[in-house]
Amino acid sequence: MKRLLIPALLTLAALSGCATPENRIKDNPGVYSNLTPAQQELVKKGEIALDMPEAGVQLALGKPDRVTEHTDASGKQNVWHYTQVQNYGPAVAYPSPFFYPYQRFYDPFFFPGAYYGPTTIQTETDRIRVIFKDGKVTAIEREL
Repeated sequence: MKRLLIPALLTLAALSGCATPENRIKDNPGVYSNLTPAQQELVKKGEIALDMPEAGVQLALGKPDRVTEHTDASGKQNVWHYTQVQNYGPAVAYPSPFFYPYQRFYDPFFFPGAYYGPTTIQTETDRIRVIFKDGKVTAIEREL
């Protein structure tokens, strides 16, 4: 057990190391030096502001989980989505006297009984949306 725990912890530490603004700054010192002093302070804290370039946002928050394009009368805008996944469950599924591999349909008249199965529900919501026009932040939307 201990033989597996130590390599697992080392792997986790190595993978989580690139998830901080400090490590992203170390990997991209040229991008960081092109930011204004006020933007550099925000990036160090993992925060963003209006008029920050895309590269500064990526230093502060990391790569976006999803990128979309919004087009309206004023033109095209890129939207970076930073998401969070919420898991709900396990929940009570449909009653059935059969065990899970054979559970396909449910009819309460013919199949009474309780069935607890792998019914975890995942929802993905935007934690923060960053809207860019001409490579600069024009709006920041956060979930409250």
